[in-house]
Amino acid sequence: MAANSITTILDPYECIAKKNRKYASECTEVHLSNRGAESISDQFFHFGNVEVVWFQGNRLSRIENLESNFRIKEVYIQDNRLVSLAGLKSFKFLQVLLASGNQLRNLDKQLALLSRFAFLKKLDLFDNPVAEEPDYRLRLIYHVPQVQILDQSSVKGPERLRADEVVPNMDSVTATKNEKPAPKAPNSSLLERECLMAARNIKEQRRLKEEALLGQTFSTGIDKATLPPDCHHLKANRNHWSDPRKKVEHEILKPTAWERNDMRAIIEKRANKTELKRSDVEQLAEDLATNGIEEVGRVLRSAKVFDNSTWQDASATNMSSLARSLRIHSSRKGESLEEPHPLQPLLQDAFATMPVRDVTNFFLNLEWPRPHDDFLDSRISKLYEDAQRAEFAGYRESSLKSTH
Repeated sequence: MAANSITTILDPYECIAKKNRKYASECTEVHLSNRGAESISDQFFHFGNVEVVWFQGNRLSRIENLESNFRIKEVYIQDNRLVSLAGLKSFKFLQVLLASGNQLRNLDKQLALLSRFAFLKKLDLFDNPVAEEPDYRLRLIYHVPQVQILDQSSVKGPERLRADEVVPNMDSVTATKNEKPAPKAPNSSLLERECLMAARNIKEQRRLKEEALLGQTFSTGIDKATLPPDCHHLKANRNHWSDPRKKVEHEILKPTAWERNDMRAIIEKRANKTELKRSDVEQLAEDLATNGIEEVGRVLRSAKVFDNSTWQDASATNMSSLARSLRIHSSRKGESLEEPHPLQPLLQDAFATMPVRDVTNFFLNLEWPRPHDDFLDSRISKLYEDAQRAEFAGYRESSLKSTH
């Protein structure tokens, strides 16, 4: 009995491979079907990019803790205990709402909410008490004209014409019937006003209690063995990051704009000259390929910067789509469109010089992969040895001072 009394909460972190904020912010679909849950976790605040939620087959009586998830476009919440759809107010881009098999009542209240969703195309409300109200389908078609599929049936042109003819007259008759004369403002005493306020509070408490009781009725016609549909985005995300070897396939070899800004200053500082000769460039390239730039965690792929293969690979990567098409078209005609090497002056004359800024720009257009594991291990070992030497030198210095 104690185990059955525990309230299950729909936790979105169960749908991602690694439970951290980065993966949560990248998640776009959440599958939490047939969990028997009665409430929604407040952890959805971390899933700001979610667009599709699957909540069918639970015991939810209301939609909550989703106020910050305004990007949600599709909601599948069939076969629950819902008595209200008020939790959907923030879903400005809602396109699909399947809420059949719940306890939704009061068609006027539901129409006032659903008419706000300008992008709503598909709506299911069958197997709800609200669907048994008179002229339910015509009133929905009239007040929510953006819906194209209602209760698994397309909305036809004749239905829209019929709704335009019937519903306005129906609403005017209903409004006339419910119209009441405005009560005269009585000169109530303080005690009478307090009694009226207490009566309104009691009425509100009874209404909330009635909604809670309605939410306890639950359909037993749900097959809990039915699995939710496959989440393609979740599988692709897992396959993308599950194996460390696959991460290398998606590595960005070119430095980002932020990295280029830092790397430019570091390369010019290492050059330590304003004008560079060919020998200086070769020495600088060898240093960058061997030691890399630790501040951004990148290493120059090849120190042979004067080879045509290195420059042609970088040139093809940086080329625009128009230039690439022009090169292919010209190559088919037998023409040659090879561009001169950016360091051509240094290739022609061994004593020529180039500004360090031009050389740096050329380096930044080459490929800069991340260091391999052996490089990182050797670097860590060296730093550890340096730390041990510094510690030993400090002990030795302190011991000499104590002896004197």
